Amino acid sequence: MTARAERSAVRVRRATPTDRDTVLTLHRALYVTHRDSVMPAELAELYAYRDFERVLADDVEALLHASDAVVLLAELAETTVGYISGRIEVDPRRVLPRRGVVEDWFVVPETRGRGIGRLLFATLCDAFRDAGCQLVESATQPFNVDARAAHAALGFHEVEIRYRRRL
Repeated sequence: MTARAERSAVRVRRATPTDRDTVLTLHRALYVTHRDSVMPAELAELYAYRDFERVLADDVEALLHASDAVVLLAELAETTVGYISGRIEVDPRRVLPRRGVVEDWFVVPETRGRGIGRLLFATLCDAFRDAGCQLVESATQPFNVDARAAHAALGFHEVEIRYRRRL
């Protein structure tokens, strides 16, 4: 099956509160398994939370119930293979005041390279456009080389670098 044919077999849909466990599983995979595989060990403490499981669960609950949030699931052969989430933010001081902010974006490793992440992103952008957003914003950690390359391939520009260190 070609990548194009496989993408057409992928179904992207909006998540609902009944998808909580599925979204939480993907959220944990992104912020524990994946992050730990790309983050240098010496930086772990700078990203750590006291009760990370509670933080992950709270994040998912907030995303699934917020009126300004969009959570999308990608399904292939009735199996969830990825998700993307974002929020709509408004800052009337800006020239482009309404923006969609990508918060989380993850495709299970076994299905990467098939255009699923790009399809999730395009569908989220459609939702942002439908909500009147004029731009899309996203962030990743500087050590996440693959995510940085994916952003560049989608036409993003790096606009800020944030620094953090322990005192």
